Amino acid sequence: MSIELLNASSASNSAFRVVCGEMPLNDKSITHHEALFGHVKNGSVTFEGTDGGFHLHEGDIYFVSPNTRYKLTNSNSVNIDVITINFTNPAAITQDYLPQSIIKALVNGNCTNYARISPSEGAHPKLLDCIQTATKAETEKSEFFQLLVYGKMYEAFYELFANRFVKIVDSESKSKKYRALQRVTTYIDEHYIDGLSLDDVANATGISRYYVSHLFKELMNTTFVGYVNDLRLNRAAMLLLTTDSAIIEIAALSGFNNLSNFNRAFKLHFGKTPSAYRKA
Repeated sequence: MSIELLNASSASNSAFRVVCGEMPLNDKSITHHEALFGHVKNGSVTFEGTDGGFHLHEGDIYFVSPNTRYKLTNSNSVNIDVITINFTNPAAITQDYLPQSIIKALVNGNCTNYARISPSEGAHPKLLDCIQTATKAETEKSEFFQLLVYGKMYEAFYELFANRFVKIVDSESKSKKYRALQRVTTYIDEHYIDGLSLDDVANATGISRYYVSHLFKELMNTTFVGYVNDLRLNRAAMLLLTTDSAIIEIAALSGFNNLSNFNRAFKLHFGKTPSAYRKA
């Protein structure tokens, strides 16, 4: 299925069918044929994929490969500008845009399924310029705008692959890595409230601590610590909004044994203190 964007500009005659708009949010799983770039204009939201996820903050850019199932949850006044690229249009001359090896990897799922690019990443300004310039060109449709869109989308994919936010992998290798990652994340999901260390996970899963770290970096574009902190903080955010429990109790229930550390981490993650987040 194709994604239905809010306030979408009509598809142009550009070779690879670019459509721009705003991301609709309904907490349901999404799958679409197009590749997608999203830019979080304001607010925050949790991206949940089939093999993990991450929290998106204002300014973050994210990429989703075609035919990838995911959902956006825990929205906090979020607005997301989106640009989608359809590789399956039979009339498109995508071979002039991306090598067929890359197109096949994207469409067939033999590459990184999704990636987050934060404002601190060196490639972020270039990717943001690509998204904003292409969106403006598609909206205004001035003379020869297709050439500008074409160039900016080409540049955006170059930044994704050159900076290794998205990588092509062979099917067998990817399958083994994702099975290993599934074992790791399943254990973490069941024990993140405890004082969990990288050594604990390695010992429990029989996977070396080096390889655990490698899996998070390669397949999820994060770290072990980052993944665990996201789980703990997202649980805390959910408890703040759905219970009347005291903040010190919520901190403990989310895996934090120090209230000061919890308050500091929560504000860094969400941009608000726990009490302000609950009031908002």
